[in-house]
Amino acid sequence: MYKKILIPIDNSNYSNYCIDLGIAISAKYGSLLVGCHVYDAALHQKRFRDMEEGLPEKYQEAKELQRQRDLHTSLINQGLKMISESYLDVFKDKCVSANVKHDVVLLEGKNYYEIIKETQRGGYDLVIIGALGLASVNENLIGSVCERVVRRIKTDVIVVKKSGLGERIVVAVDGSLQSLEGLKSAISFARSFNKKLNAVSIYDPHYHRVAFESIAKVLSEEAGKIFRFKEQETLHEEIIDKGLAKIYQNHLDSACNIAKKEGVEMFSVLLDGKPFDQVLRYLKKCPHSLLVLGRTGVHNTNGLDLGSTTENLLRLAPCNVMLTGGNISTEVGSSALTDISSKKIIDDAKERVNSKYGEDALDTPGTNRKEYVENDTSEKLLPLIWSNEAREQTERIPSFIRGVVRKRIEKYARENGYREITEEIVNEVKTQYMGKDLTHTH
Repeated sequence: MYKKILIPIDNSNYSNYCIDLGIAISAKYGSLLVGCHVYDAALHQKRFRDMEEGLPEKYQEAKELQRQRDLHTSLINQGLKMISESYLDVFKDKCVSANVKHDVVLLEGKNYYEIIKETQRGGYDLVIIGALGLASVNENLIGSVCERVVRRIKTDVIVVKKSGLGERIVVAVDGSLQSLEGLKSAISFARSFNKKLNAVSIYDPHYHRVAFESIAKVLSEEAGKIFRFKEQETLHEEIIDKGLAKIYQNHLDSACNIAKKEGVEMFSVLLDGKPFDQVLRYLKKCPHSLLVLGRTGVHNTNGLDLGSTTENLLRLAPCNVMLTGGNISTEVGSSALTDISSKKIIDDAKERVNSKYGEDALDTPGTNRKEYVENDTSEKLLPLIWSNEAREQTERIPSFIRGVVRKRIEKYARENGYREITEEIVNEVKTQYMGKDLTHTH
């Protein structure tokens, strides 16, 4: 699974946790462990130059000052190199005792920058790094080196806060390709280390409720009529809440099926609320765990290093955290297309998807373009025709639920044998689901 693992080392307790965890993983997968330490002699030399003005007068003469500089440089370079090699010797001794493949890298420069460069050029598929280092204080949640490295690399990474993998593995599932990568790693770890595996998925209907309440406070009576506020609120309660729950339950069911095929039993739970808060509450029930997350989720945009949920959990989770899927964001478009053999099939499928689910359905949280295209090419449904009046009427619906509503309207039309969706059909659906005639517009 993981063939080459980089472990930054600084002789802190967290660093030692990393070495032990890396050895355990290597013993299971035959991975090559590479211990890396970075020392910064230039920083100490700069500090010495900054303090030269405070040296006693006898050292201020140019020749003597240069001699002191050379002496200091020599001592610092040799001393830091010897200390660094001693740190790596501890790593090597542990690897030899455990009989695992290993190598060491000694680098000079700015610590986080050199670790990032080594990760990028070394062909590593996993980095194991301590959440904190030697300079940590009690108030720290995550060290600056750790955070800078995690944000700038795309390789899978385990941020170590505790010793070992823990009693169970908890994987967060949201339907994204990033979380799917996390699921694969979680299943492999659970099987290899005989750990309990839990999957948790969280949908958040509360944001939309808060948004509606906020809108209600600022809309005038006339604006409320134009916006059809009461209609939108009812639509939210009837469709969005239940729809989101169903979408995320489907993600969990799919995850459980994947685990089952791999011979791993997985317990799953669906929660509603703010995702990072609900995960933290869940972790309190199983405190000694490994939490596995996608670097980003279903709302990922290109260039985003960490999603907001992942960022909060990286800091606040009381256990080791594994982040996955860093290389996926730049590949989604091409991989979704290469699974379909010709451009014509793709274009036809997209047209049917737009007709079947609405133009905004592919942007609805929890949906997946590849999944829709693949499913739609197999169903071979004839496209429905929307009249301009009908489509204009649905344009008044907020964008975050427009696709779901259009999907419901098209389902109704198909069930009743309609080939064209008119304004009257839209009103029939509204009347059916809202309990009143909403024919008149403002």
